[in-house]
Amino acid sequence: MGRLVKIILLGFVLILTGFFIVYEIYFDVQKIESIKVSSKTEEKLNKLSLEQKIGQLFVIGFDGKSLNSDIENLVKELHPGGILLLKRNIEDENQLKELIVSLQEIALKDTGLPLFIAVDQEGGLISRIEWIEKTSQFEIKDNIHAYQVGKDRGTELRELGINLNLAPLLDISFSNDFIFERSFQKNHEIIGELAKSLIQGQKEAGMFTAVKHFPGYGGISFNPEEKLARLENIPEVSQFQKAAEAFPEMIMASNVIYKGLYEEYPFSFSKEGIGFLKSNVQGDYLIISDDLSQNSLLNKFSLKEIVTLPIKAGIDILIFSGWRMPVVNGVSALREAIESGDISEQRIDRSVLKIIKLKQQISIQCVGLNAKNLLNCF
Repeated sequence: MGRLVKIILLGFVLILTGFFIVYEIYFDVQKIESIKVSSKTEEKLNKLSLEQKIGQLFVIGFDGKSLNSDIENLVKELHPGGILLLKRNIEDENQLKELIVSLQEIALKDTGLPLFIAVDQEGGLISRIEWIEKTSQFEIKDNIHAYQVGKDRGTELRELGINLNLAPLLDISFSNDFIFERSFQKNHEIIGELAKSLIQGQKEAGMFTAVKHFPGYGGISFNPEEKLARLENIPEVSQFQKAAEAFPEMIMASNVIYKGLYEEYPFSFSKEGIGFLKSNVQGDYLIISDDLSQNSLLNKFSLKEIVTLPIKAGIDILIFSGWRMPVVNGVSALREAIESGDISEQRIDRSVLKIIKLKQQISIQCVGLNAKNLLNCF
């Protein structure tokens, strides 16, 4: 009996030893892969000129539904990290695919990096693409439904060549709020759970997600894009914390002044605001601004302030739709600030490294493929 026990114990020790050897090998491989990715990221960063790095911080918009010389020159001149598609850019499936392919070809030749192709496909009122999944957020019944909506929506967006959905919207809202019809119209606990499931569905479909608008536009009855909004208190944010468990790639910051946080600048312009976001929502995500070419900002701040203050505050990506102010003006203002030393190149590099790292999730799966295949290889 004693001998049998010894044999059993010896076998157990050998199995345990083997387990730890495999465990160590696995994590050594993971470390090596991590180092390789980090090295490739640094290598790509070092190949970019300063102007190209600045461009990577912008997701831009433009007029037009097909590539022309003006749009081509705009992309070549500004080297944007992404494109924001609005209804002015969308006609039908074939047109949209062709436009995206053309834009990706230019970007890949210019920087070697694919573009974020972004759209607001929230469902309901804000559905830039009419012919794909567009269930309103308030119509979503439960977690299973939310997951399926996210997966279906993400799949259809991906098939068009879009890789970033600026949704879902997590703002807690009330019936007289400007944003009410776009929201989940639930309490913070249910919003967090539904958003988490929807993000998981989009991720399963290969779609990047930017949740919005932290900490929220709730309590505002007028259009905050036209008039700068001020709120006394900071909204509830636990729904963002729950949604972050699904690892969204980006979080969009609001353009509201919250007096309980900072009275001089909007949330997206203040270090206090971005610090509040980072301390309350854990995760390895990029912080993206709401559109900066809004009258609420343009009527109150200088163009230099509009593009530099978010970067100084800690935002990684600036949306500049060009709806009310030419995109070129916004990018030029940031270039001038960096060239004058107002913002250091090292600060730009920190965000660009994070952007490249996320884009490698696109390009790693697309090695050796041309832009046309980018529509299917995400």
